[in-house]
Amino acid sequence: MKNDGRYIPAEKLTQLPSADYIQVAYPEEKEVNLRDYWKVIQKRRWTILAFFIIVVVTTAMVTFTMRPIYRGTTTILINKENPQILDFKEVFAVNTMDLDYYQTQYKILESRSLAKRVIQTMKLAEHPEFLPPLVHTPWQEWKKNFWSFWQQKLAFLEMESPSKAEGETNSEAKLIDEFLTKLKIEPIRNSRLVKIHFDSHYPELSVRVPNTLATAYIQQNLETRFTSTEKAREWLNRQLADLKAKVERADEVLQAFGSKHDIISLEEKENITMQRLTELNEALAKAEMERMAKEALFRQTQDDQLDSLPHLLENKLIQDLKQSLIQLEAQYLKLGEKYKPDYPEMKRLQTQMEVIQKRLNGEVQKVIASIKADYEASLKKENLLRAAFEKQKAKAMEMKQKAIQYNILKREADTNKELYRGLLQRMKEAGVSAGITASNIQIVDYAEPPTKPFKPNKELNLLLACLVGLFLGVGLAFFCEYLDNTVKTPEDVQDLVRLPSFGLIPEISKERRKLLGAGQSYPVELITHGHPRSMLAEAYRNIRTSLLLSFSERPPQTIVVSSPNPAEGKTTTCINTAIALSQTGARVIIIDADMRKPRLHQILNRGNGLGLSNFLSGRTALESIITPTRIPNLSFISAGPLPPNPSELISSGIFKKMIHSLKEQFDHVIFDSPPVLGFADTTILSTLVDGVVLVVLGGKTPKETLQRAKDLLFQVEAHILGVVINRTDMRRSDYTHYYYHYYYGKEKQKKELPPPVEEKTS
Repeated sequence: MKNDGRYIPAEKLTQLPSADYIQVAYPEEKEVNLRDYWKVIQKRRWTILAFFIIVVVTTAMVTFTMRPIYRGTTTILINKENPQILDFKEVFAVNTMDLDYYQTQYKILESRSLAKRVIQTMKLAEHPEFLPPLVHTPWQEWKKNFWSFWQQKLAFLEMESPSKAEGETNSEAKLIDEFLTKLKIEPIRNSRLVKIHFDSHYPELSVRVPNTLATAYIQQNLETRFTSTEKAREWLNRQLADLKAKVERADEVLQAFGSKHDIISLEEKENITMQRLTELNEALAKAEMERMAKEALFRQTQDDQLDSLPHLLENKLIQDLKQSLIQLEAQYLKLGEKYKPDYPEMKRLQTQMEVIQKRLNGEVQKVIASIKADYEASLKKENLLRAAFEKQKAKAMEMKQKAIQYNILKREADTNKELYRGLLQRMKEAGVSAGITASNIQIVDYAEPPTKPFKPNKELNLLLACLVGLFLGVGLAFFCEYLDNTVKTPEDVQDLVRLPSFGLIPEISKERRKLLGAGQSYPVELITHGHPRSMLAEAYRNIRTSLLLSFSERPPQTIVVSSPNPAEGKTTTCINTAIALSQTGARVIIIDADMRKPRLHQILNRGNGLGLSNFLSGRTALESIITPTRIPNLSFISAGPLPPNPSELISSGIFKKMIHSLKEQFDHVIFDSPPVLGFADTTILSTLVDGVVLVVLGGKTPKETLQRAKDLLFQVEAHILGVVINRTDMRRSDYTHYYYHYYYGKEKQKKELPPPVEEKTS
């Protein structure tokens, strides 16, 4: 179990008073709903209403005292402009597909030069709209004096206006600035239409100015185009003269280069040379192939592999000789089986074989010589072709170098000629364009006399004032509520501080006190006894009921009444609660434990000679300081002389014995103690009693202060029975659902209030 940040063992839960169970049972968070917002609005309704009235009244005064302003509107059409002066986009062409073109036109309409032109045309410097008023209203006088004052104070910062154009006087610059403030350019979205607005106090002027401005804009556009064309023509004339000289120089250089290098028809000659180089390249490749084949055949004859030579295999004579030699060898071998080599036939065959073999060898040598001769011829042919190819290649490279320089000169000459022809053509077009006066700008709708003022729009201004005043008033109300961190309602105590609430004590005015006292001021501290049927008495009886029910088994017998800060009504609550307890027949004693600033003896009209400080100092007996009051069942112990060490006296053993003795004599012992914050008296005293009742001032005590007081008491494990919200204004919306429907205040207003109860002297 968790109790406001302190963990309580389960075995001790049964020992806690019921108030502790209440503290544990409170929810951690409270869901905010629309009724909470409505409560804030009801609570701050006078703030909202006051702010609403201020905004509406101020707006109405300004609106109805404002001089009417009329607006004239002229609509123009700006078509895309495609100038044809030159064909060079980098220099003259305007990219009309880009929005920059139209943005430029809008700025031209708002330019100072165009405004100055309209002002001079219409002589607006003499118009009453731009003249200072002859009769000054108080507002105008105040504004004039205000600006004059600051101009004198800031004279050292005076400098030329950044919007002032060169050549303008101060009066002209001021007139143009005022003119431009009344002028407004409004492009119509997704179209080429533009609206020109002009606001003025004079209807006829608001019509004339936009029409004149549109006409002047068209005229200025035509003049600009004509000026641009004339400047282009001048530039073209200069460029034509320069290009003509360049063309002549380029032709002369080209002709001189061709004559020097014998170049008559470069392209034709270049083609023949390259064709010859190609043919030589092909022939060289073919010769290399032939030489390589014959070289391979020749090298085969050097390797003694003659039998596989194609030339020998294809030679019929050699093949016939080989065949005859084979036949003779066969016959020789056959006869050799029978005869000896000396046999005549054997000798004849031997002779024939030698002759054929010699002839065969001769034929083979002829073939080999033929192969060698072919190889050497092919090699020579290849060398000749290679030399011719290299020579032709050098000739082609030389021609290429000449062609490069020749082409450079030729391209320069051709380019100059083309530029010259283009500029000559554009020169003729510029001459034609100079005579064209058509404009790409047209006036679609001329301004018409306005039927009603453009400003002020009284209905709209008042409606906006109502809306703005309402929303700002509500916003201000919530802002004030956000800044208000005081304890006002039992919900604040229960939800924000996690403490039980014993209820509200209504605020009673001085007039109401006099009524209760039959014409004389009656002490509110004794209201429960003097007027038991009053609203305050009923509130204190509710506190009595909460106290008696705060413990489950038995009512608390010893109670400390304190507050976080001074002057929050703890003494008043202490006395009235004690009176309410005594009215039940219980024996009650009040002890003024505030030995720093005691007040109980003054309220009860008793002396302060002997009191609590005397007893705790050991100078007197307990019975001698107990004083009966005129209120039945209520006794009193005053604080006595102010001691230098009240905290030490309260923490002494004598004080504890006194409490034990008083508990045997009285049913309830109530202590009026100093504030919790700043003094240790209440903290010490809270550990010796059954419980503590904290009193806060409704709408005054901050929640943080109450939280610090609570934390300080919890540190010493004190039992806080509950919190009483004192002096609450029941007329505020915070307390509408807590309002007491008491009988003697509302229903019986015509009846006289009952007289105070006579106090009997005991």
